[in-house]
Amino acid sequence: MPFKDYCELPTLHGTFRMYDTGNEMLRVVTFGDINKLESKPILRLHSSCLASEVFEARDCDCADQLRESMKIMAHNGSGIIFHLHQEGRGQGLSNKIQAVYKMQSEALDAAESFEALGLEQDVRDYAPAINLLKEMAIKQVRLVSNNPRKRRALEQAGIEVELLNTHPQIRPENIDYLKSKNEKLGHCLPLGVEYDNINSILFYHSDQTWGELSNFSKHAIYLHNKIWPTAEHFYQAQKFIDPILQERIRCAASPMLAKQIGKQLESQHLQPNWHNIKEDIMLQALTAKFTQNPELEALLLSTQQYHIAEHTLNDSYWGDAEDGSGLNRLGELLMQLRNQLQFNKEAQLCAE
Repeated sequence: MPFKDYCELPTLHGTFRMYDTGNEMLRVVTFGDINKLESKPILRLHSSCLASEVFEARDCDCADQLRESMKIMAHNGSGIIFHLHQEGRGQGLSNKIQAVYKMQSEALDAAESFEALGLEQDVRDYAPAINLLKEMAIKQVRLVSNNPRKRRALEQAGIEVELLNTHPQIRPENIDYLKSKNEKLGHCLPLGVEYDNINSILFYHSDQTWGELSNFSKHAIYLHNKIWPTAEHFYQAQKFIDPILQERIRCAASPMLAKQIGKQLESQHLQPNWHNIKEDIMLQALTAKFTQNPELEALLLSTQQYHIAEHTLNDSYWGDAEDGSGLNRLGELLMQLRNQLQFNKEAQLCAE
């Protein structure tokens, strides 16, 4: 392994590791031990974006993509991020500031602004990351990206690539920028849903389309005389009889951390009949969530009779990759709850 010194990064998505590469222009962050990555690891080639990552600017999607990559890695249990210090698609921070100002003052899109300044659209160099992958003997990756240039750079270096698309958080401040990436730079960002042509309602991450259906969505519920930050907090806590363990999970800073704490405690403290009651517990949490939040009840009812599926390869019990490989028990419970809510609405109308 090229390097071994690291520090831990406790985040809302779990504990990552940052390794000392000896190169200030290349930061390496992993979920899990870098020596124990999968043979086809999840990879994010990420260029620094001071505006969004540090100052939370809302007019691009860089920080969104980084957070989504971290979530994917935490869900998967492994992954590696190469954080490259190359602002403005490799043109540097000064040029980036000029380009963004020109966009804002002259109503140009990103591509037009770069062109007006005489700048190439993308001059980023992925060679340091690719050389490191080769040094690590990594020949296949699952690349978290919508950027064809990143894929080409890896494939031209002889590395086999499977794409894991990111899903942008579309805002008024960034929608034009996202469209220009698709239209002028060849990105494949999913910017809309054709509801008339869908067969299923698919959801996964809580900050993506239909993310409110996820038990990770940031909607508090009130059960057992306590407020639980999310349905996932409640579900994970009920694995244990000990109220001290339950409270530890209830106070977790994020649903991902609640899940990780629950997993860590399972081997010694899981209540013996958990597998017989876990669906009842999940349904209890979902019922509280969708009945205690009227806007969520309306959202669930708006799915009409569409099939609902948690779209993931990471959990074949609660989810399904839409290829029949999973049981999709979470989607089934949501449809069961939807049917009950529809029945209640119809009964109320008949009574009136």
